[in-house]
Amino acid sequence: MRRALCAIMLFVASVDPSATLGNVGSPELDLSHYYSYEGVMDYLDTLAKDYPNRVFLKDAGRTYENRMLKTITISNGDGVPGKRTIFMDAELHAREWMTPMAALYAIHQLVVNFAENADLLKNFNWIVLPLANPDGYEFSRNSDRWWRNNRSPNGRQCFGTNLNRNFDVAWGQGYSELADPCTESYAGSEPFSEAEARLVRDIMHELVDNGSGTMYLSLHTANRSMFYPWVYESSPTRNHHELKEIARFATDRILRETGTQIKPKQAYYYGGMVGGTSLDYAFKVGFPLSFVFEMSGLAFGVEYKFFPPPTAIRRLTAETWVGIRALAEKAIEKYPPGRAIPAIQRKPVSNRAPGSQDLNILVGLLSTLLAYVASHLTS
Repeated sequence: MRRALCAIMLFVASVDPSATLGNVGSPELDLSHYYSYEGVMDYLDTLAKDYPNRVFLKDAGRTYENRMLKTITISNGDGVPGKRTIFMDAELHAREWMTPMAALYAIHQLVVNFAENADLLKNFNWIVLPLANPDGYEFSRNSDRWWRNNRSPNGRQCFGTNLNRNFDVAWGQGYSELADPCTESYAGSEPFSEAEARLVRDIMHELVDNGSGTMYLSLHTANRSMFYPWVYESSPTRNHHELKEIARFATDRILRETGTQIKPKQAYYYGGMVGGTSLDYAFKVGFPLSFVFEMSGLAFGVEYKFFPPPTAIRRLTAETWVGIRALAEKAIEKYPPGRAIPAIQRKPVSNRAPGSQDLNILVGLLSTLLAYVASHLTS
């Protein structure tokens, strides 16, 4: 039945790629174009307004350019405590425009199309950060489409840190560009120097500490791969066979239902050793399941990589949902409520992602300082 539904969805996409996704009276997800930052925020706000019993939004932090880092928590609304959690983020890399669209598609399936996906929310809640790098995303959309990093200044007229090299696991290890503040691989001045990476870390820590963190999934484009740890070393994880089984289950489902081949593998064996990734960090701190889904950039027989045409958005997001759903099914199967998740000790951290209150204090201090300097310059 699911295969038939997927085929119907893909057929509709090819016939009418500009059609919106939504039921009568429900919020529509417009898949005819790439959403702006404001469009993503507005869509999340609409869902929270229309589904207050199952959706909770949080302004979880602010970027260097004062954009919101907004998370959405999705439940089935039954109020049962102690459920496990799937945490998904998208758009750590600015030029990967398809990833926030795929995240919004997944959110839409879980919220608006809840009846079809209620099994994914029976014993699990979802937390989704659909736009993890809004500054970089807007810069990529409007100024330099190949931009990869965030937009924090590094000095010497160089900007941006690669957020997926800023995590505290083998940080700075791999290749020389990680230390160069003028490259797209720059790992930052120190681990978690960037607010966006700190927010992802803080969510991970909270979920691990409360015992609910089960699967971390980060959406990327466009290598058509399903990665699992480790990236920073070649040795397998303690549950390597479980990760491999789940990744293969998802990629087999995608191939069977869409015809697209996604390669499952330990990330180290794709591009070699590199440190500072969210994939490794999630597993290191206690998520038993951690994956990077490198989505396809193929459209109409052409490899578009990061920038498929808008007419391909519906098909590619539907294809990605097939994989996301398969991963979730296996996570739920492997980690039922009765299975214990091993606790992992870690060092406490003090720096956290700046919230709106922190930002207001900082702006106030800076304004006072500027006023003081100005008054002394003119006196």
